[in-house]
Amino acid sequence: MQVSHGRVKSPELLHPEEDINRTTASAIFSQPLQQNNHLNITGLWGLNKIEGHPGENAVLLEGALNMRRVAVYTRYEWVQKSTEELNLDPVQYGADKLFTVHALTAGVSYDLLRVAHTRLAVGAQGSVFFNEQALHRLYGSHPLAGEVYLRIYPDLMKP
Repeated sequence: MQVSHGRVKSPELLHPEEDINRTTASAIFSQPLQQNNHLNITGLWGLNKIEGHPGENAVLLEGALNMRRVAVYTRYEWVQKSTEELNLDPVQYGADKLFTVHALTAGVSYDLLRVAHTRLAVGAQGSVFFNEQALHRLYGSHPLAGEVYLRIYPDLMKP
């Protein structure tokens, strides 16, 4: 578990005079299961706050079950995005309006090979997004995304 707070000086090129106060908290649970299987669950929250503007929150909940060569995972994300960040007209939508976007992702990967403490996996995932009605005209009511990928990652460390 961790909690942190910091001031980030001038992180945006478009607004070099603005500093961001960033607060985060997260917790990770990992449980080894029988025969090299394991379960990982992560929850995290973050807040970016610029003086004179409403704070933008984000939440992520993620779980993964690894069973030998197969990993099954899911992720839920909730974020607040500003009119400016979404490149929307501030007159039409409001300069300080925050929009909420939800995303739900599910995926699976399979380890193809293991060489020199490195693994190569192939996987696929799909996401569905839920946004406010004000954004439906621009993005649709439930946009979908999908991908097929190759992943190279280090082998599990043994004690």
